[in-house]
Amino acid sequence: MAKVNGIKKRLIEHNIDENTIKEVIGNGDLVDIIERMEKLLDHEIVYQILDSSACATSQKELKGIKKIEGNSLQEKIEQISCLEDFHSDWNVNLNSDNTITARWVIKDKDNYACVCPCTVNKKLKVNSLPNENRTMPLTYCFCCAGHCRRHLERLLDLQLKTKEIVSSPINSKGEMPCEFIFERLSS
Repeated sequence: MAKVNGIKKRLIEHNIDENTIKEVIGNGDLVDIIERMEKLLDHEIVYQILDSSACATSQKELKGIKKIEGNSLQEKIEQISCLEDFHSDWNVNLNSDNTITARWVIKDKDNYACVCPCTVNKKLKVNSLPNENRTMPLTYCFCCAGHCRRHLERLLDLQLKTKEIVSSPINSKGEMPCEFIFERLSS
């Protein structure tokens, strides 16, 4: 999860100067932090910071995921929906340009839900944003995409990089599901 303390730690690790770190962290409100990161930092650094904040991606957790066997990548992708764990809730497709699209379709009544339990501020959690009059920038979802990416890499036995965050419930007020596009770095 991209928490304020974790973001601050990673800003230091990326050798961002102290004044810029103070400006980025500002009032400690996560929506504001992401907006300032987008404005003040290089896109690749923002990506690395948020991608490395992905939850449930420790070596211990990833070792529990078995690689899917199959003759082709398409066959492996089709098997994801047959798994009897949380991966079966993913809608994963191999695109004609050789990228991979993954969607999490988590419903909450008539809307899509965000699973992120992170805190925006003392009064608000990220997954509650669609009910508020605030919108989280899509950039924040590089964290969740990192979670998805690492699991797909393990399942499919290949390397990926997040190419695009297409949509998320916390950016669309619950009108769109989580959707990520990954580019393949190896076969």
